[in-house]
Formats: sequence, structure tokens, C-alpha cells
Amino acid sequence: MTHGSPAARPSPRRVRSHYGRLLREGWRLVRAGGARLAGLVLLSQLVILLVALPLIGWLFREALRASGMHGLDTGNLRLGGGFPVTLALLVVIVVLAFWLISLQFTALVVLLRWPGLDPRAFLAQLRRVARKLVRPGSASLLVYLFLLLPLTGFGFTSTVTRGIAIPPFISGELAKSPASSIALTLVLIALALLNVRLSLTVPVFVLTDGGRASRSSWRLTRGLGASVPLVLAILTVLAAAGALAGVLFGVAIAPTALADAIAPDAAPIVAAYSLGAVQVAGFLLSGFATAMVAAILIARVREAAELLPAGVTLRETSAAEHPAGERAAGERAAGRTALDRPAGASAAPRRSRRPIAIVALGAVIMAAGFGTAGIGTMQRLSGTPDTLVLAHRGFSDGGVENTIGGLEAAAAAGAELVEMDVMQTQDGGFIAMHDPELSRLAGRQAAVKDLTLAELTAITVRDGAGHEDTIPAFADYVRRAAELEMPLLIEIKLGGADTEDHVARLVAELESLDALETNIYHSLDAASVAELKRLRPDLTVGYTMPFAGGDVPDTAADFIVVEQWTATRAMQDDAWNAGLGFMAWTVNDDAGIREHLRRDTDGIITDHPDLALSTREQIDEESGLADALLDTITRFVTVV
Repeated sequence: MTHGSPAARPSPRRVRSHYGRLLREGWRLVRAGGARLAGLVLLSQLVILLVALPLIGWLFREALRASGMHGLDTGNLRLGGGFPVTLALLVVIVVLAFWLISLQFTALVVLLRWPGLDPRAFLAQLRRVARKLVRPGSASLLVYLFLLLPLTGFGFTSTVTRGIAIPPFISGELAKSPASSIALTLVLIALALLNVRLSLTVPVFVLTDGGRASRSSWRLTRGLGASVPLVLAILTVLAAAGALAGVLFGVAIAPTALADAIAPDAAPIVAAYSLGAVQVAGFLLSGFATAMVAAILIARVREAAELLPAGVTLRETSAAEHPAGERAAGERAAGRTALDRPAGASAAPRRSRRPIAIVALGAVIMAAGFGTAGIGTMQRLSGTPDTLVLAHRGFSDGGVENTIGGLEAAAAAGAELVEMDVMQTQDGGFIAMHDPELSRLAGRQAAVKDLTLAELTAITVRDGAGHEDTIPAFADYVRRAAELEMPLLIEIKLGGADTEDHVARLVAELESLDALETNIYHSLDAASVAELKRLRPDLTVGYTMPFAGGDVPDTAADFIVVEQWTATRAMQDDAWNAGLGFMAWTVNDDAGIREHLRRDTDGIITDHPDLALSTREQIDEESGLADALLDTITRFVTVV
């Protein structure tokens, strides 16, 4: 059995040996890349940031405008006469992104596999792979690059796909039910295992003649003897990159901390250029980590080449394509590369230091450019946030969502508003409820639309934390909020029993409670938002968007509530420029809370108002920019 053959029950010693061999071979390939590899990393990042992403953004906005939309509004899509143009432009965006990512990874694999290629030969390899990308056999690569890689994070990484993930509002809702939480976990595990088996798809696609890259990867990762060392080697690289990132962040903070102490007026400038430097360093560290992962995958493909399916063969380059000298050419003719040279053998002629100097100069220029662009950002961060903290459906740490107990817990935690949901019942009444079905909280296979107000308010609801309560009538919820002097952000939910005049009925009920003007409102339903503003233009009403893109929506609302996944700084600025307020939901992670507090979002809706309030207090008490810089680095600089 060769070392490339999978073993059914690999011994720990064999696994360790294979793991070490992959790491050593990967490191040799990365070292051989040298300055050219660093240059490729920086150049690809510049092309993506300055050309590709702006072009994709422009195409996306034009696609929306073709259908008469300013921004992507999933709750109010328009399929008018311009829809064919919109669809065509969306296809162009997908194809462009696919080619960009594929060629980015191709360039990396080619450089690692053949570090001595001259520029013309390098471009020829890129053209060869580009021709393969237009063949039907590349369809599986599209699924791999845009689904498995982003969702599992195992293998190659790209700035273009880094934002692809399961939106938090979906994963968060699934996590609230034991059954759906288990199902989501099983799906993610299955995707991770599938990704391990397909992890060699890109290097096989680039390095071989013939198709069937996915099938080849599946074959080369068969058995624990093949997959376990591969996974361990890649996890080692990711862990090392994470540790180096921690060191990098610490070094980057030091100058700003010093400026805070001795020259506070200069701190924003010092912080901005520190941020620029760490962004470039982060690009390099992330790029080299990705290169190391790619090199490990290449090493596995090369060592197991005899296992490739019939008709799929590793591609070699000719000696004429390598300007490394006659000795290296002779070695290649004999089937050896510089990486195969025995220890102690004389090396190829020493490389010029000119590429290193060019790359270093480019890195300095990039850092200076990023730093100059970031001065305004750091100056804004020197202020204190005025962001409102809203408890999402009450406070789940103290009571079941949308119940009186949850409302009281939110008030006790210090929330400034409570976001809650109102839904119409079979007999036209209103309850405080989010789900149209009762299965998650009440364990009953029944729907709100099929039950009366009296029937619903007699039902007990429970959550995973052990809290128990009854479904409250909307009127009772509003009365208790008034007693607590807690203003509400009331979300109008559609549950299926909604009458044509449900908005007018809700207004009338709130007026009868003398609570209409003391609360604010929002809804995912554009028609409900428009109707509420038509009936009472003086009310403060928001339009809720689970997914936003392009420009702000065409809405009669006073503010927009955008799901965290797409609640970007650019969308916030666009909303403010349009005279709209901007809130984000549901922001539960510490990094997300800090981000929205730092950029002074008008309001954050969170399941953890206690954490948001304590974080806001901590930021208020800061006396320098070092902590703000650390939060900014954490947000903008992604290393692994």
C-alpha cells in the first residue's frame, strides 16, 4: 500500500506521520512562493476591493432599478416589465463572482504548484482554467464555492464569499426550538463532512486535465486515513493563524494606547494609520493562511495522484516555462521539482531581492491609503453613542417572549423600549404573539387564526429556559407596559386571520387604551406600514426588512429596521441621508452590539438588553481610542 492509499483503520502513528508530512510539504510550497505569493495576495485584494466589489454593487443597483426599485425589498418585490433585464443582470453578477473567485483560487494554486513559472506561462495556465470554467462540468464547482465553502469555512476563503452565511434571524429562530436546533446542527455537520470530502475540488480542477474534479476529490479523501490527517493539518493552520492574529492585534493597539496617554489630540490619526497597517497585515496573514491550506490540499492531490479516476491526470509544465536555470530544468526533465531535491543538494540560483522590495513598497502604500481613508472614521469613534437599546419580545432571560413576565423582566433589566408583536385572532381581537402557529411555545398543533381571543389567552406557553406564562391579550400587555412606563415598539404581524381593516382596528384599540401616541410601530408588511401612516401621519412608524441591499426602500415609514446580516454602515448612511431613522435587529453577539454602538445606530433590538446596556456604559466611560480601535479591527480585519 502506498502512502496515498486510504486505510480502513489507520493507526495513530500513521495518522501523525501523514499529518506531519502534509504540513511540511505545505510549508515548503508556501516558502517557495515567497514574495510572488505576497504580491498575489495584495494584488488580488486590491482588485476585489477597488474594482470587483464596486462593479458588482453597481450591477446589483442597476438590476434593481430595471424593475423600478431603489433597493432590494423582499417584502415589496416588483416583477414589472423590467424584470427580464433584472434577471439577466443578476445572472451576470453570479457569473462574474464565480469567475472572479475561481480565477483568484486558480492563480493561488498555480503559483504554489509551479512557483518558477514566467509571467507568460502563468497567464497561460489561467487561460487554460478559464476555458474549463465555461464547460458544463464546472457547475459542481459553482455549488462548492458558493455554498459549502462559505457555510462551513473549511478550505479556501475569499472576500467575495465571506459574507455568505445563514442569516442570524433564521438561525436564531431555529435555535429557539429544540427540534429545529437539532435539525440545523445536523445539517451543518452534514455540510462540514461533505466539504471535507470535496475539499480537493479546486486543486484537482486546476492541476489536472479532464473533468470530474468533485468525483476525484471524493475519491482522494475516502477513508479516515486520508481525511483525518487532512482535517488536522488544516485546523492546525487555522489555529496558528488565529494565534498570530491575536499578536497582530495587540501590536496594532499599542501606538494608539500610547497616543491616548501622551497626545490625545493625535490619537485619531495614530489609530487610523494603525488600522491601515493592520488591514494590510491582515490581508497578508489571511492570504498566507489560505495559501497554506491550498498547499496542503495540493500536497494531498500530488501524493495520491495514482488514485485519480481514469482520464484525469496531473498536468505538468515544460522546462522552457521556468526561468530557474539549467539545473532546475534538468531536474524537471527527470520528473523532480525543487521541492523534491534531497536535503543538502545545492539550490537554484539565488532569487533577486527586487520582488521583495516591490511588494514591501506596495504594502506600505496600501497601508497609508487605508489609514488616510480611516481618519474620519476614527474621529467619529471618539464620540459616545446615543443608541437606544430595545428588548426583543421582552427579555427572554426573565420570561417567555411576548408575555407579561418577559415585559417585566425587560423593564427590570433597564431596556429603553420593548419590541413586541401583535397578531389578530379568529374573532378579530388582538394578542401579543410572534408565531402564527402554537407548536414552538405551546406544544400544540394549532394556529392563531383558528382560535378566539378567549381561547388563546387561556393557553400556557413555555420556553427552553424553563419560563412559563400565558398568552396575553394585547390590551393587557399594553396596560402593563403603561404601568411600568415602558414605551413599546409594536410590530404588526400577519397571522392569517387579518381583517381588511386590521390596522384601523388596532388603532382604535390603542386609542381606547390611551396608548396610541406613547408607542412606536413597525411591520414587515409594507401595506400595513402605508395604511398606518395614512390613518395617522403623526405616528412614528418603521418598515422592517429581513434583507436589504442597494439603496433604501421607497417607503412612507419614518425609519427602517434592518436585519443584522444586511444592516451595513452604507445602508445606515443611506437611510440617514434619506431622512430615515435606522435600527438593527436582532443583534445578540457582543461584536455586533459593539459595532452598532460604535457607529451610533439609532437603535438595536436585542435578546440581551442587559449586555447592550452594560457595553454602552463601558463605551461611555472610555477615555481614549485604543478600545474603539480594537473593536474596529475586530470588525474590519478578518484573518481566518
